[in-house]
Amino acid sequence: MIEIASDRAAAFRRKVWAFYRRHGRSLWFRATTDPYRITVSEVMAQQTQIERVAEKYPAWIERWPDWKSLAQASTREVLAQWSGMGYNRRALYLKRMAQIVISEFDGRLPDDPLALRQLPGIGPYTANAIAIFAFDKRLAAVDTNVRKAIVHEFNLSQQTPAPEIQRIATRLLPRRNVKDWHHALMDYANVALPKKIATTRQHSKQVPYEGSRRQLRGAIVRVLTGTRQVSMKSMAKTMGRSVADVRAAAKALEQDHMVVVRGDRVRLVLH
Repeated sequence: MIEIASDRAAAFRRKVWAFYRRHGRSLWFRATTDPYRITVSEVMAQQTQIERVAEKYPAWIERWPDWKSLAQASTREVLAQWSGMGYNRRALYLKRMAQIVISEFDGRLPDDPLALRQLPGIGPYTANAIAIFAFDKRLAAVDTNVRKAIVHEFNLSQQTPAPEIQRIATRLLPRRNVKDWHHALMDYANVALPKKIATTRQHSKQVPYEGSRRQLRGAIVRVLTGTRQVSMKSMAKTMGRSVADVRAAAKALEQDHMVVVRGDRVRLVLH
């Protein structure tokens, strides 16, 4: 177990707070504590650059401003609005989550991280982040940036296990202003620390999107938001890919319960 001395923890907090007072960023999602809006922004931010989220978030909120309106949206509408974000299952997670919040929680998102983790698409980090930013819970939410700041500041091994980083992050929490502390830590890691600092050994270089199976899956979903079904042969011709590639991508989407494959045809699963 890695021990962080009290004076060293206090010095780190002072450094981060001082940086935040001078250089803190004004970001759109920091202006709200609404649980619905926080949840949408956190799910959008999973595996997506914040700049891309900033482009898509306002239109989503304008179209579906609350759980009830999103719960009533069609699968086709949700996927069309999500187009360009990647990892389309996240859009369906949000829609299903809205339906659960309306039907099982009387329209109010639970504030308990353990309850939040039972919802579709919500893992440990996202559950803690929602609890912090929407409900002011005194918890630690460790994303890549928070991990980077802790590993760098305390000269830890890049292979330090996630539970140990989580324990240290909790140890570093201030007594008050936990929401702002996370904003400050993220800004400090993003702006003050060298861009090329490694985070974990497990974070290997991402496969290029262009020409990838993921791009092909996204293209299939995008086409299906505008038509009832599509043939694999026509999709292969449009994308300049083999029918075998299209079939493999469609089968992967079928495993995620997003499409149904029947012979040469693919159609959306409509809930």
